[in-house]
Amino acid sequence: MNGKERTLTALAHREPDRVPVYITVVGELAQRMAQAKGIPCDLYDAYLTNRISNPELLTALGNDIVGIGATAPDNRPTTERGDGCRIDEWGFVYRPVEHTFGVYYEIVGRPLRGINTAREVTGYRLPDPAAPGRFRIASENARRFGATHALLGVIECTVFEMAWNLVGMEDFLSGMALGADYVEPLLDAVTEYSIAVGVDLIRLGADIMLTGDDLGMDTGPMLSLKLWRRYLKPRLQRVFEAYRAARPDIILAYHSCGSIRPFIPELIELGLHVLNPIQVTARDMEPGQIKAGYGGQLAFCGGIDQRHVMPSGTPDDVAVEARRRIRELGVGGGYILAPTHDLQSDTPVENVLALFEAARQWGTYPLQ
Repeated sequence: MNGKERTLTALAHREPDRVPVYITVVGELAQRMAQAKGIPCDLYDAYLTNRISNPELLTALGNDIVGIGATAPDNRPTTERGDGCRIDEWGFVYRPVEHTFGVYYEIVGRPLRGINTAREVTGYRLPDPAAPGRFRIASENARRFGATHALLGVIECTVFEMAWNLVGMEDFLSGMALGADYVEPLLDAVTEYSIAVGVDLIRLGADIMLTGDDLGMDTGPMLSLKLWRRYLKPRLQRVFEAYRAARPDIILAYHSCGSIRPFIPELIELGLHVLNPIQVTARDMEPGQIKAGYGGQLAFCGGIDQRHVMPSGTPDDVAVEARRRIRELGVGGGYILAPTHDLQSDTPVENVLALFEAARQWGTYPLQ
């Protein structure tokens, strides 16, 4: 089987030749991997770069899936400011901040910070989904990899997360709780952007659409089911319906970090096929229980502990982790092996390579 066949078989809840793999990494780690293996890496200019970057490097190592997504258009590239910060087409200002796991460009300026009224939403111009150059890289990679690898259309931050990023999390959550009049118009605008971008990715050949909004913390959900049902569920339903209208057999995936157990039945009700990432370090997200409870309705992508095992373990620890998650989630198909987040720059290259090797060794069906 090639990567596309392997992935689509697994997502149809059948056992392929082996468990499919989709590993993503941050730029610093990609550069070290490229140097170690002599394979080029390529980090694209996009709001969520890691999901779609480095396809040549990662498919050569064993990825079965290639992400495609919108990138900055020709007329509004991300630019460097004189103070070392960057500003993108959304109006986000990013500052480089050094962490123990590497340098991150963190958002320090938000275009709708301090918003109070719906009128202010109409005064903010979201990026044009159809701007020239928006899908040039996505189109090139769809042509290059689409026959051999499953194409994952990436439109993470689909409704909630992009909206709160524009405003700021605390202010937006307060606005939702208090029923501020700007909340729904902003969510609607973001929803329409996500629909337009996603439909174009489907037209380019996406087999799977990865939507998502982080709803969980380590200890539990960050918002109530009541707020989810009022503000977010109907808009996610519009997104899913638009994608199904563009391609009736599109596979719908949803990403949310954290402890999100209460939302899983709600997502299934909307027609979700694949849940990502199964953050194993979060409360109530034990993979075996998730598989037992929902494996007849959902496939899963994730499960590999990116917080502890991948950065701090040995290659043998990585192999043990991979074997454990394959055993918990892979029986009967329905599993894509992936870390619970993009692998960070504090992850040793040998551990990334060990994860690819463990997928080959322990993911071959019938499972040992």
